[in-house]
Amino acid sequence: MKRRILVLAVLGSLSFADSFVVGSKSIGISVGTGSVSYSGGVIAGTKVENYFIVGVSGDYFVRDDLSVGLGFRSWNGGTPTIQQVTLPVTYYMPTHTSYRPYLGAFYRYTYIGSDNYDNYSSVGGRAGVAVLFNNGYAGFGWTQEVYLNRDNMSSSSSGYPEAVIGFSF
Repeated sequence: MKRRILVLAVLGSLSFADSFVVGSKSIGISVGTGSVSYSGGVIAGTKVENYFIVGVSGDYFVRDDLSVGLGFRSWNGGTPTIQQVTLPVTYYMPTHTSYRPYLGAFYRYTYIGSDNYDNYSSVGGRAGVAVLFNNGYAGFGWTQEVYLNRDNMSSSSSGYPEAVIGFSF
């Protein structure tokens, strides 16, 4: 894995086209894993479900270095299934290299496929570095998410690493 990241970084520094100009569009894919703890009460205890996560997102650059987007992720393999719709805004700091630090914010709605659990909303922020390559980019960073209208959660926020690959056109 370290070798792949190094290869992407080297290729990104050798040849890149600025994908972050007004009117540009990008499509991103996400693949990962996650787990959720569900409380069954004092007698039933806590149950942990593991999920395989797949998603797709699209971004449009409304100004140079500023994108708005729409994303969808599906959590599969556990019970209940979970679907998420995300509305992100991301600012990529202009540099004269293929490395572009970014800051972003998002609103997310999470639909849980069970009557036993409530759907909920969250807001969050993102920070990281995007490495540009020909017709795309790879981003690596950190996401911090705050859960809204969610009384039955053990924590009101969570943080997690992110890795994104985007293709521009």
